Amino acid sequence: MNTVKLKKASIYIAGILCSLILVFFILRNVIFSFYLERKITRFNKEYHAILKVDKARIRNISDILLTGISLKPENGEPLLAIDSVYASLSFRKLIFGRIVAHDLVLSNTRLSLNQVDTITNYQFLLRGRKQDNQDSLEIRNYAAAFSQLSSVVFEKIPASLKITELTVSHQKNGHEISFHIDRFVADHHAFHSSVRVTEGDTVKNWILAGSLDNEDHSAGFRLYSSGSEKIQVPFIGFNYKAAMAFDTLTFRVSEEDKGDDLFHVRGMIILRGLILQQEKISANKVAFDRLGLEYAVNVGSDYIEIDSSTQVFFNRLSFHPYLRYRAKPTKQITLSVIKPDFPAGELFSSLPEGLFSTLKGIKVYGNLAFNLDFFVDLSLPDSLRFLVDLKRNRFGVLSYGDAGLTRLNGSFEYTAYEKGAPARSFIVGPENPDFRPLNKISSFLQVSVLNSEDPGFYQHRGFIPEAFRESMIQDIKERRFARGGSTITMQLVKNVFLNRNKTIARKMEEILLVWLIENQQLCSKERMFEVYLNIIELGPHVYGANEAAHFYFNKDASKLTLQESIFLASIIPRPKWFMYSFDETGHLRQSDKDFFRLLSGKMLNKGQITQEEFDKLVPDVTLKGPAKLLLKTTKPLPADLPEQVEE
Repeated sequence: MNTVKLKKASIYIAGILCSLILVFFILRNVIFSFYLERKITRFNKEYHAILKVDKARIRNISDILLTGISLKPENGEPLLAIDSVYASLSFRKLIFGRIVAHDLVLSNTRLSLNQVDTITNYQFLLRGRKQDNQDSLEIRNYAAAFSQLSSVVFEKIPASLKITELTVSHQKNGHEISFHIDRFVADHHAFHSSVRVTEGDTVKNWILAGSLDNEDHSAGFRLYSSGSEKIQVPFIGFNYKAAMAFDTLTFRVSEEDKGDDLFHVRGMIILRGLILQQEKISANKVAFDRLGLEYAVNVGSDYIEIDSSTQVFFNRLSFHPYLRYRAKPTKQITLSVIKPDFPAGELFSSLPEGLFSTLKGIKVYGNLAFNLDFFVDLSLPDSLRFLVDLKRNRFGVLSYGDAGLTRLNGSFEYTAYEKGAPARSFIVGPENPDFRPLNKISSFLQVSVLNSEDPGFYQHRGFIPEAFRESMIQDIKERRFARGGSTITMQLVKNVFLNRNKTIARKMEEILLVWLIENQQLCSKERMFEVYLNIIELGPHVYGANEAAHFYFNKDASKLTLQESIFLASIIPRPKWFMYSFDETGHLRQSDKDFFRLLSGKMLNKGQITQEEFDKLVPDVTLKGPAKLLLKTTKPLPADLPEQVEE
């Protein structure tokens, strides 16, 4: 009896379900339209947008067709327009509220990004809904968050994707660039399409080929020109005053989800035939045959790290960096690079054309080894660890090419620059009546400059890692680039061998030249210091110790007193502003008097001056040369008085 009732109940339930399915099938378009209208209304209210869909229909059970789609901000230009979207959805996943398309077809899609000054037609999407609880924005578990994001992204990739007539354009203050694809088809995970790129009157054709695999969570592409010319990256010339071109760009990423506490990604980014030009990088075009990395990224619950199996390479040189950022309980950064013995030629032959012009043509032999160890807990800046070393193993230089690094040992012509332009040229050598050999320059000036600029000059090999460390600690504490770490050798190389363009390239070239000069002992320390004291800027258009001695005190550099020497050392960071070292009475300001006491105390402790000289020192000077005519004793200190001279 119970069995009969159970059968009847099952029949009734099945009948009800079939009826409901039948009713849903009959009314599916009405239900779908109602649901879609509610979603659109809510979206428009939350984002202050105008999203419209002219028609929406369900075909069969899970195929959707939308036509006449448009999107714009309430008070702005149209952002998106699509003639039609057809999607074949997974019915099984749809039952559980997940919208996943097996097939997706878009026809005549136009995405227009417009910006006039700071007003855009897309920023409303970036703002989104206001969060009631800002703490909800904090990522509790990085690995879980990345895993969830990856799953969402790859799940939305359809097995078959077809796009016809796709145009993406960007217009900023009248400058427009557009990308147009006539037909894009991704079937069986592979795609191959041509892209027409228009910027102003220039039209280029690119080829985009690759794969998208939503099952293996992997993707990749290769981008290259349809002709023999390089791909010119658009828009950066207009927006950043830069130029970038390359032959091919290859990108690949694949995910390995290893659970809630570890997310792992591998891939590669490679640029071949790259050419860069940007004034902050280099004044010249910089060329790379090959630049890129094969990366392995690990994401844990509270950290993100670039695994040491990652390989960075440019031209012939490659190395394996390790980088880790830990967010909790405090923010910590770890960086290390260990490059065991490798042929030195790999480094010098890999120097990009245009980036190290002074070293063009250099030929070397032997091996080098590099080691970098860096760590900092940003909540405890004094915890910063910085160790760096470039070791030689039977290393030597066969030819210095265009560098001419040995010219420091003889007379040479020096050109001083101001604001990037040549200001004055003169001979550094006996031919110049203002040139003074080291033994003809006051010993007081020598020790004053050494203690002020580079106390360890005669002991180090061009660099002081501890000075760099202290500079970075101070920068972190003040949250700005507050302090530099240049040695006398670095200042000398910068002034004698390099242009005055403040670029990344110049700084890198400066470091390498200093290493060569110091480690190959191309010039004695005494000669380097002698040249430095004969070219250093010590006033407006005043160069060298002897010119400065006459300009300020109307005497020879050999006759400078302790007071006068400390004064000259004090103005090295800002020589053109020397007049602001004096107050309205014509005497040194208190800050300069404090410098006198500090520097003379160091000199006394090192035995460079006697106790009697220290006791008799008066922290003041009297100008007797042409400099006294430039004193601005009646004017207050300018608000923009620089802390140091521009490098």
